Amino acid sequence: MIDSLKNSESFLEIISKGQKFTESGLTFYFLKKNDSNESKFGVSIKKITGNAVYRNKLKRQIKNLIRLNQEKIKSFDIVVINYQKRSKPIEYSELDYIFKKFFKNLSLV
Repeated sequence: MIDSLKNSESFLEIISKGQKFTESGLTFYFLKKNDSNESKFGVSIKKITGNAVYRNKLKRQIKNLIRLNQEKIKSFDIVVINYQKRSKPIEYSELDYIFKKFFKNLSLV
């Protein structure tokens, strides 16, 4: 099961100590935890990305992709940050492609 990151200290720890993967405006920070099989996950979407409806939709889609691929991220803490304003909203198929590339990169670590 994947728990969510609750406080800013957890986010900052992963961002400062973890590795970084960037693709199409999404930045993934991940930190391998050797001591446990639990994973934690957090999403941060900046306001510049779009209105609240779009930001919430993007968060739901990201959480769904993590849920569908949770067996690939055992013992990792992950933070996903969207920092880039886009001229058009990101499609789910493109988001799925980005996550496949990320999980492939994660398996190499």
